Amino acid sequence: MKIEGGCHCGLVRFEAEVGDEPLEILDCNCSICSMTGYLHLIVPDTRFRLIDGQKDTTTYRFGSGKARHIFCSQCGIKSFYRPRSHPDGISISLRCVDDWQELDVKIVPFEGRDWGKGENVPGD
Repeated sequence: MKIEGGCHCGLVRFEAEVGDEPLEILDCNCSICSMTGYLHLIVPDTRFRLIDGQKDTTTYRFGSGKARHIFCSQCGIKSFYRPRSHPDGISISLRCVDDWQELDVKIVPFEGRDWGKGENVPGD
């Protein structure tokens, strides 16, 4: 199934091929996901395509610096990013998918706060 979405102002747009419904959505409890209410739809790199907005994004890194949080430089929305926990994937914000309320989803808790604790780094 193909989904599309983007940021609030519309400068950043993407599309992705996802599996069958119900779609597994990760609800991470790390500091940034908790503060923003981010719900993760993880897709492989090969199934994600940025349609518009490459020049309209900015990147934020913290903690280990491995995750690349990508925001629209105009409206500040993070509609997708490259997570540290899934280095070969892209995390799409469920709430940034067009008509996401119509999708059949299964929300699964994800322990991001202590993810990588053995490495003594915060979840990011």
